[in-house]
Amino acid sequence: MNENEHIGTAGEDVLGALLAASGARATPLEEQRQQVRTAVEAEWRTLVATRQRRRRVTAWAAAAAVAVVAVSAWWVRPLVSPPAEPFASLARVQGTVEYREGGDGSWRHVQDGTRVSPGAALRTGDAGRAALELDNGVTLRLDRGTRLAFASPAKASLEAGAVYVDAGAGEASGSREFALDTPFGEVRHLGTQYEARVLDAALRVAVREGRVGIALAAGGQVAAAGEQLLLTGSGIERSMLSPWDSQWAWVASVTPPFEIEGRSVDEFLAWAARETGRKVAYGSPDAAQQAQGIVLRGSVSGLTPEQAVRAVLSTTPLQPRLETERIVVE
Repeated sequence: MNENEHIGTAGEDVLGALLAASGARATPLEEQRQQVRTAVEAEWRTLVATRQRRRRVTAWAAAAAVAVVAVSAWWVRPLVSPPAEPFASLARVQGTVEYREGGDGSWRHVQDGTRVSPGAALRTGDAGRAALELDNGVTLRLDRGTRLAFASPAKASLEAGAVYVDAGAGEASGSREFALDTPFGEVRHLGTQYEARVLDAALRVAVREGRVGIALAAGGQVAAAGEQLLLTGSGIERSMLSPWDSQWAWVASVTPPFEIEGRSVDEFLAWAARETGRKVAYGSPDAAQQAQGIVLRGSVSGLTPEQAVRAVLSTTPLQPRLETERIVVE
């Protein structure tokens, strides 16, 4: 039975009750009978109309609630989106180094192995330094008193201090994206090792290997290996800087560990030479052959490249001599 049929039955019941309440009479006049029926029918129609209006209002309210839920879900979605995936790891930490996730997070001390995510920031204390390895192969080293904030895995802002960027050796280094934004302009590597340092009123960019491009408001600049650019409000000064200059010394103190296990002496020496800006020179063909054939075991973790050369070669028949520009092996 539908609602209308139910209401119709109710109407007939009401009519019957009214007729019964009127008491027994002979044959009601047709006019009176019609008046009663008309009154009951009007009441029934009013009841039906009221229930239909209630049903329409309920349906509209339900639709509105669904719309509100949909809008709320759209608005909240960015707030409950999954966190950004880490893209780098701290390979070496010295002294006080702190890490903050997001612009309003709290600073916390970090240690070797801490993962870094986009939007995070790092800062080093007066005696703190750090080495950071990006998943794309680029390594960064932070000097003392440095503040670095990551906008993305391929871009960071240097607010103070100095960062040493190493895109790696070989042809693949140029394809590893990383840009460093500074108060004076953006520095982008072109397959290289370079240092960017923010001074009181200047930016100094020193190139150890390869080339860098610097985007400035007044136009772009390119610096090659052995060059150093000093950018100030009044202009640009160029000078020469050797890859073994003492200015690079701090970089060696926070070099990421090199895994020597299973590597040849020749491979190890190539790494040490690049880390110190030197070249490898063998005193004889026999020394070169031995360096290629000796397989290393152990670890050089915690040692500078120069310390590692002396320690590793002391376990072999080869003897190193560290000169200003060369590592001579005999």
